[in-house]
Amino acid sequence: MMNKKIIYIIGAGRSGTTLLDIVLGNNPQVFSAGELNRFPIRQGVPPLLNAGSPKFLFWDKFRMNFLGNYKKYDLAGMQILINKFEYHLGVLRILFASKTNRTMNDYHEYLETFFETLAGEVDEEYIVDSSKYPCRGYHLSELYKENICFVYIKRNPVEVVKSFAKKDIEQPPKSWVMANLYLCCVNILCLFILKKVGRNSKIATITLEDLTNEPEKTLSYISNTLGVDLSHSIELTKNYSPLTTGCLFDGNRLRMKDKIVMEKTALSSGKKYSMKDKITLLFNSPWWH
Repeated sequence: MMNKKIIYIIGAGRSGTTLLDIVLGNNPQVFSAGELNRFPIRQGVPPLLNAGSPKFLFWDKFRMNFLGNYKKYDLAGMQILINKFEYHLGVLRILFASKTNRTMNDYHEYLETFFETLAGEVDEEYIVDSSKYPCRGYHLSELYKENICFVYIKRNPVEVVKSFAKKDIEQPPKSWVMANLYLCCVNILCLFILKKVGRNSKIATITLEDLTNEPEKTLSYISNTLGVDLSHSIELTKNYSPLTTGCLFDGNRLRMKDKIVMEKTALSSGKKYSMKDKITLLFNSPWWH
């Protein structure tokens, strides 16, 4: 049984999951790990890090220890497991697959070995996984029950759709139509999964706008809801002081910096929305209020 607890960040891409991971990680008892689901596809190597940096060396040591502990699949096989059970169509296996499904048991064994190995590498009580995929969160909840808690982060859909149109970042851009379809489907899936995991696990729901504009209030809510001491993050963010970026394996470009300063987000009130923006808001109204 793992002697650590997991904070799982769930939500759609471009909604602030990496920023939230960093903010939570600025507490003595919280280890900020980033998007851990990317480990197999990255061949266990954190992307774009200097090979001699402390972050790279940490994950290099972890990779060797984990691969020494887990013999059933190689990294390519682990990626196949992730494709089956974590990507969004994995919800069909949640709904219809037997609990005794051998491949699902293999996937659960992979997750358990991964987190047990990571728990042995860190001193902190909590490990933050900002993989954000809802189905991954469900399977982790099945394994860790009350030893995992969730933060669901949402962002104004108009801003997310605009972010997906950018072409100068790592992930490929999405068209306006595809961005809206993705955003609505993923957030509805998040709501479905959170309803299921809420039987065993604590859940805090926030918006990126609240986190960046009212960090003290938002982090106090997370702290009280999850029972996690976030006092150090609260002290730093209420004055918009620099935050260390922790030891994220993967995530957005924020992970490349040693420190960041959180900035306020423009609020939607008073904005003049275009017709396309209004359609975006209407289409995403099932999850965004």
